[in-house]
Order: sequence, then structure tokens, then C-alpha cells
Amino acid sequence: MAIHRPVVLIGGKLALLPAGDTLAAKVQEVDIVDMTAREALLAGMAVYCSADLQIMKAKSDDDTKANVLGLAVAAVALDASVQVQTDGVLELTDWTAAAGAAALVAGSDYYLDATAGLLTATIPATGNLVYVGRAISPQKLEISVQRAIRL
Repeated sequence: MAIHRPVVLIGGKLALLPAGDTLAAKVQEVDIVDMTAREALLAGMAVYCSADLQIMKAKSDDDTKANVLGLAVAAVALDASVQVQTDGVLELTDWTAAAGAAALVAGSDYYLDATAGLLTATIPATGNLVYVGRAISPQKLEISVQRAIRL
């Protein structure tokens, strides 16, 4: 029986997977952008990019502020550099500042709340519906921000 090896990219060129190598690698895409915070932020808060390219708390009841860029990776002060994670899994030991409880509800979807920066597991009835991600454990949120839908 012939053994077939998959074709992979090695050094930017197509090649057969080297003997003994496997494709069993953990794959996780995480995108983080560094910007300036126009206001103080807490870890996990949902943020948007203002017209002057600064980061501010997002909120679902304001059409401009409902365009979520991602979540703040850590707490920062006004005018400080902030890392915003736009996708991938964000892990926090305490989600209270961003979701109102220390732990997320695993398997629950989280949306942008009308309170600036906050996430909610309750689908909003007014304003904008903005899906932010799904809790994959009590400490981990898989970020998958969707465009705002005006309700």
C-alpha cells in the first residue's frame, strides 16, 4: 500500500510533507492592533475606532459607536496605548468589568450592550444587534465580531 503525503507550504514553496512530520498542530489565529485609548478602558471591554483613529468604548444604542473593532486586552488609562484583539480567543480570569460577572457562561453568545464597553448574553431589542463572540469556557471568549444590524 502506497503512503501518500500531503502537499504543504515550506518556505513559501509547495512541497510534500517531510517524512515523520504531522499536520497535528494547534492552529489559532489572533489579530491584535495597537492604538491610543481616548478614554480609560478595562480588560475585555468592547471598543470601536473613532473618526480621529482613537479607541473608545462601543455601545449598541449609538450607530457610530456600534461598529465594534474588538476587545481591549488589558486595562489602560486615558491616552495610553491599548491592544485591541479583533479575533481569536481572549482569556481573562475575571470578566466582571466587561460582562457583569466574573465568569462567562460557556456556550453562550455575547453581544454588544447599550452600556458603553459592556457585553451581554441577552440579545438587544432596540438599537443595534452586534454579535461579539461565544464563550468557550468561563474564562475564554472566542471573538468573532459581526457587523451591526440596526433593529
